[in-house]
Amino acid sequence: MSRFIGDSEKLAREAVKDDVERSMKLLLEAYSTSMRLLEEAYGRSLGEAEKRLREEYSNLEEQLKSLRSRLEFDLRSRVIERRNTLVDEVIREAIARIKSMKGEDWYKSFLERVFDLIGVEARSIGSLVVRVSREDISLAKSLSEKYSGLIEVSDEPVDIIGGVLVESKNGVVKLDFSIDLIISRNDARLRNIALKALLG
Repeated sequence: MSRFIGDSEKLAREAVKDDVERSMKLLLEAYSTSMRLLEEAYGRSLGEAEKRLREEYSNLEEQLKSLRSRLEFDLRSRVIERRNTLVDEVIREAIARIKSMKGEDWYKSFLERVFDLIGVEARSIGSLVVRVSREDISLAKSLSEKYSGLIEVSDEPVDIIGGVLVESKNGVVKLDFSIDLIISRNDARLRNIALKALLG
């Protein structure tokens, strides 16, 4: 039998007290469970957020490296391009000076030595035709008089800085004694000299 028999008021108080205690216990358990779930969810969210942040940081780091590499490449390319432009200007200026100095003794001596070489070749392989730039035709004709019958100077000029282009009458033998060829063969060295001159 119930221990509360006969006292309905006491029975009601005990029942309410039991309900309140059970309700409080349930509320505490629910609160504790919800806090645990909240902490777990927060921990997972925090972990995911940290993971995303690390991934994003890694992506940004890669993008930054890529951008830095691109910028360094662009900078190097622009420096090289500018340097090459300046070197080209120096070489063009040097060529212009060579052209302007062709009336001097050094150039006449150069052509005399070239004609001596051509004369030796002409004696062994036969008559040769010489082509020179427009401004060198009269000098070349004057120098060829020494090799009458062996060297013929063409009246048609060629587009060269200076020097001589030679070929046999049948076109089989071709020789290049042009200043253009000398410059071309020494291009890297000349560019290096020009660069050193620019950099001081």
